[in-house]
Amino acid sequence: MKSEFRTTPHDRIVDAISTARANPTSMVEVGIPMRDGVELAADVYFPVETAMPAPVILTMTPYDKDGIRGRGEATFYQENGYIFVAVDCRGRGKSEGEWRAFINDGPDGHDAVEWLAKQPWCTGKVGTTGLSYGGWFQWATAAELPEHLVAMVSTSAAGRWMREIPYTDGCFQLYFGWWVFMVRRRIIERYGLGRYDWEEVLRLLPLEKIGTLINPTGETWRDLMDHDTLDDFWKSMLYEDTYDKMNYPCLHVTGWYDLEDLLGAFHHYEWMVKESPAKADQYLIAGPWSHGGSRNPHHSYAGVYLGEAAAVEMDHVHLRWFDYWLKGIDNGIKDESRVKLWRGGANEWVESDHWPLAESEASLYLRFDGEEGTLSLTPDEAPCESQSYRYDPLDPVLTRININNYTVDEVPIVMNDVEERADVLVYTSPEMTEEVEVSGWAHLELFASSDCNDTEWHVKLTDVGPDGRSIKVCQGCMRASYRNSNESLEPLVPGEVTRFNVELWPVDHVFLPGHRARVTITSSDFPWFARSLNQFGSLKNQSEPKPAINTVHHGALHATRIVLPIRHGEFPGA
Repeated sequence: MKSEFRTTPHDRIVDAISTARANPTSMVEVGIPMRDGVELAADVYFPVETAMPAPVILTMTPYDKDGIRGRGEATFYQENGYIFVAVDCRGRGKSEGEWRAFINDGPDGHDAVEWLAKQPWCTGKVGTTGLSYGGWFQWATAAELPEHLVAMVSTSAAGRWMREIPYTDGCFQLYFGWWVFMVRRRIIERYGLGRYDWEEVLRLLPLEKIGTLINPTGETWRDLMDHDTLDDFWKSMLYEDTYDKMNYPCLHVTGWYDLEDLLGAFHHYEWMVKESPAKADQYLIAGPWSHGGSRNPHHSYAGVYLGEAAAVEMDHVHLRWFDYWLKGIDNGIKDESRVKLWRGGANEWVESDHWPLAESEASLYLRFDGEEGTLSLTPDEAPCESQSYRYDPLDPVLTRININNYTVDEVPIVMNDVEERADVLVYTSPEMTEEVEVSGWAHLELFASSDCNDTEWHVKLTDVGPDGRSIKVCQGCMRASYRNSNESLEPLVPGEVTRFNVELWPVDHVFLPGHRARVTITSSDFPWFARSLNQFGSLKNQSEPKPAINTVHHGALHATRIVLPIRHGEFPGA
């Protein structure tokens, strides 16, 4: 697709500035040249009354540049003295080139930053912003080290490949079938999503058959299917050896209930604090929000009221950040706490100068007495009964979302109905006698076996209140064959007890007196994650579901335990 902007846009921009400045709903559409000759289409919104030149805030998106939050974000920055620029990613919308998710965003983002900085209407200072893919583009851009990038606001950004997305330690996020369909052509499929019954689409086997049905443009679906390990394709987009060169202040924002990119957001934050020359200028906000809710926080989540303090005015948080770094306004940003976390359970904010807040660890051992699963501070001294369940891929544990709309902001967190299933193992602690705050990364050291040569483990930590409601605190998952490496896979030996270290997602949560902690273990979470068919090998071409008998082991020899990072308090003895 050839750009309509091949005639140099400079004259058109000059002519449009006076019109745009007189009408806050106006903007000018331009082409930004890339190093390989491709032009990316951009909407430029000029401030109404602010003297020019002005700083630029840039976002890049595969979701149509003219739909940026209903243009509300552009108008907000216009009204506050910024030039806001929204760019269609390569091969999307009106931009030239071939669409291939994730691959070209770094060089393209770099070139967009540098082109904008050199325009006579820009001060030479460019900030970046964006949610989700708009967060990923920022890190890909920062890895190219653009000279004129000054500061970033990264919201729920992807980037911890193969431990986050598209596979979470081997468990494929089936959401991507829906996502690839949504971006399968140049213009987002706003209404075409209703063309299929996604309940049926996401049950198609083999998995790669979904690609035949949705018929996407380009290589993105094939990339997801063909690169199911941490190979060179994904390693090329990991930046552990580049964070020490990224000298960019960043406000990292994410939500504890983000099923997509919570892990990516913390990955970028932790590496920047560890390695970046701007490590002192990394700020983190983690609230009780979903993926999209991290940009538009609300006081409730999935019908659970959290408190008015959860509904942060995020536009103004972002504005203060850019005012300091792009305009030099001394508004107190540097005097604020570097870390602001929502303490689940207590439903309040806590501030700190570091993450995680934990000062120690505690282990809760999983026990089973033949009738009931419990959590204890000590393992049984002698072997105790193992606990088995039958996992059938044709009857998976459900994520309980509206598949045909993928309303990811409403994924239920009350887990009682799931915990009643026969294929979900439940282990519950005694009641708390004092507050216990968990803050950091937990993990489950799991000793388990299967009668198949592969399966999956899906783990949740919940808070059981005095009313009996079991509310999700965090979760984690692993495909068994990925237990030692995401690069080189190993089948299970059927019947052999094997150790797994299942990472749970980051969390800050307070278990209040009278509440109990609970751990659940099962083997599916569909349709957010594709179903394991309990067979070793690539998921993409497996078509015959095979039930599995999966067993969790306990006791002195196989002391399955959850390891929790503790800020304060002690779990009750048992």
